[in-house]
Amino acid sequence: MTEAIINKGTGAGGANTNANGLPYEVITDLSDRYTIINVNTNTKNIRFNISDKIFVTPLTKKKFLKMMSNERNTDISDAHGCKEPDEVYIDRIHKVIFIIEKKFQNNGGSVCEKIQTPHFKKWHYERMFPTYNMVYIYCLSDWFKENCKTELEYLEYLNIPVFWGNDINYKNNIINFMINYNS
Repeated sequence: MTEAIINKGTGAGGANTNANGLPYEVITDLSDRYTIINVNTNTKNIRFNISDKIFVTPLTKKKFLKMMSNERNTDISDAHGCKEPDEVYIDRIHKVIFIIEKKFQNNGGSVCEKIQTPHFKKWHYERMFPTYNMVYIYCLSDWFKENCKTELEYLEYLNIPVFWGNDINYKNNIINFMINYNS
């Protein structure tokens, strides 16, 4: 007979992940900064309120791979953690996919390890969508500034943009980054 293992660590996953992470995803969501131009089966075309540039975004997280099915390399199978990015914006004219992953933490835990993986995810997305330039972006809570200094240094080394969701200018900063991005 095997005993059930109960994770009682501070900041443990499960319910705490949803209790803390989902509200963070909501307050950092960019949908209040764009206008929907039109809606299709899996996508919506949007324009950020400060620009005329058009982006395509999935209707829901689950629709990302469906919306890209015609442009996907089907020889590449799905990798764990690469199916439902928190937010995705696609510039079809310049062939750029912006993937925004959001991580919230306010106490100890293993979340620092999660921000060590962008090189793998970017590599995987590049193989899945070889005609696109992939820009992998992190939106992090301020906790990471003091608790993941080496990981942040590594993200800078990899040229992975990091935006701080608690920054009052977060939404403008990340939107300006995407609008003005030159590959």
